[in-house]
Amino acid sequence: MRFGARVFKTGVTVVFTLMITKLLNLEPTLIAAIAAVFALQPNVHRSAKRLWEQFQGNTLGAISAIVMVLLFGNNIIIIGLTVILVLAVLLFFNLQSVSTLAVVTMIAIMDAPQLMGETTTLEFLEAAGIRFSLVMIGVFCSLVVNLVFIPPKYETKMYHNCFNITSDIFKWIRLELNAVSEYQVVKKDIESLRTRVVTLETMYLWYREEKNYFSRRYFAEARRKILFQQLISSTRRAFELLRKINRFENDYNHLDEDFRYRIKYELEQLMAYHEQIFMKITEKIKPEVPADVYDVDDQFEYSMMDNFVTLYNEAETDEERIQYENILEVISSIHEYSNSLDRLDRLTSSFFRFHADNNKINIQDETLDI
Repeated sequence: MRFGARVFKTGVTVVFTLMITKLLNLEPTLIAAIAAVFALQPNVHRSAKRLWEQFQGNTLGAISAIVMVLLFGNNIIIIGLTVILVLAVLLFFNLQSVSTLAVVTMIAIMDAPQLMGETTTLEFLEAAGIRFSLVMIGVFCSLVVNLVFIPPKYETKMYHNCFNITSDIFKWIRLELNAVSEYQVVKKDIESLRTRVVTLETMYLWYREEKNYFSRRYFAEARRKILFQQLISSTRRAFELLRKINRFENDYNHLDEDFRYRIKYELEQLMAYHEQIFMKITEKIKPEVPADVYDVDDQFEYSMMDNFVTLYNEAETDEERIQYENILEVISSIHEYSNSLDRLDRLTSSFFRFHADNNKINIQDETLDI
């Protein structure tokens, strides 16, 4: 069982909402608490953006409920028809993202106890206004809590998730290159890695949307977002490389021994290069540390592509040519991964060498995926 910041924020939001409604002496408080839970978003920007959308959707739901009750009453058939009407109108105005809470507002008004007995229109309108206010109090409280209570530490989360995911990828790449892994076991773990990479990319989308409403350091924030975008892109490239190696494992194992050593050596150098960049980001090594020590072409007389072309031309059968054509996909992934690391290294070095006062990344120690 794991408890993240959002779990605690949900509980704090409910408590804060109930306190406000008790203070204002509004009933039933349950409506505000439900609205607060529905309105809570993963970041401040989405909460602020969703506030206006929630106001429009809830207003539409409230008006629809009031009109339908005044015209036709509040029996269950009318409530069902009103739900259909509200959802259709929200879809027309492209407000389907707030449809759940709008329907909750509508039902809360149409099912008010004040309608069960002898009540005047004014009393019903007063009850409807109170219930609409309760919903909006819940929405506003979710924004306030998201703004001031445990702000999401996306940079720490993304860095450590990238580090943990790439560490697992490197483990499987080394096992694959040494031909000591089971194909089905690796394939199953690759699917798990794919899910983690997709989650990481989703987290970055939330981070990219985030804005510091109390800071004017727009360009400093933009530089950090570009750096993390490339960090995650490099993780994706490493994952795609592992997937290709696993897919063409049999072809790799039947390659010329010298060429297999060449691929293995280059990948070991790239993985060490990637680990060095991680250390640069946490400022454990200096940003000007050169990367040319990982330049593989300087260690061999010919480039990998030259070796590949020579071996492909020497292939005697169609089966061997197909084998090398499959390996070409692995080589392509290696080059894409290498280019991605080069770009990440340049961005990292530039990030910490220039504008040093503004370029601060507060990455706290973490040991587990978040």
